[in-house]
Amino acid sequence: MRTYYTGRRARSYNQRWKVFNEKTHAAVISAIDFAQLEKLCKTRAQPLHILDAACGTGILLDRLAHLIPCADCYGVDASEGMLTQARLSFGEHSSVHFIHASLQGGEKAGLPYEAASFDLITCANALHNVKNPVEVLRGLAELLTPQGQFVIEDYARRGFPFPWRIFEWFTRRVDPQHIRAYTLAEAQHLCQRAGLRVIVAKNFPINAVWRGWVMRVEATPFQ
Repeated sequence: MRTYYTGRRARSYNQRWKVFNEKTHAAVISAIDFAQLEKLCKTRAQPLHILDAACGTGILLDRLAHLIPCADCYGVDASEGMLTQARLSFGEHSSVHFIHASLQGGEKAGLPYEAASFDLITCANALHNVKNPVEVLRGLAELLTPQGQFVIEDYARRGFPFPWRIFEWFTRRVDPQHIRAYTLAEAQHLCQRAGLRVIVAKNFPINAVWRGWVMRVEATPFQ
């Protein structure tokens, strides 16, 4: 799989996309039910487990590690360059673990974890790069514990008068990983097809050009 964020792009990512990441990660955090996670922390002898799917340089995972100190955190990403930056940032942080892996359709989204392993899964700014979104979402849901939370965020496809077709064509020329961005309604439909119940769903502004959406979902009983 070709990955856009290698070498210099990976090294400059945190600074180049600083404001974008601050806004989008704040939206992810706003969608998490921290009260539920705190209850789990108090009633469980073992640490909570958090997975950031497509974690990039680990910025969001770093925030989650500080907000939920009773958790062991795991990050996966398709770019070894981005993971190198993440490992440099965390150093020897014992409760954060990174692996090089791509999200795929099929069982457990192709990730090397046991089913029902994670109390919280986040996937931020990544769905537009996923080839089989329904299958990937369904696979990630298999990794949730019965009370687990799954928070998904991405930038939103824009409608008229924004020249979205030109914008997306140019994006694909620059970043061959890009497949398609979704509106909030389209993303909700993908989740429903994957057997996920939408609990929280909202749009939010990023800047004059970018808009985003965020959802918290959970697996339906038959999932």
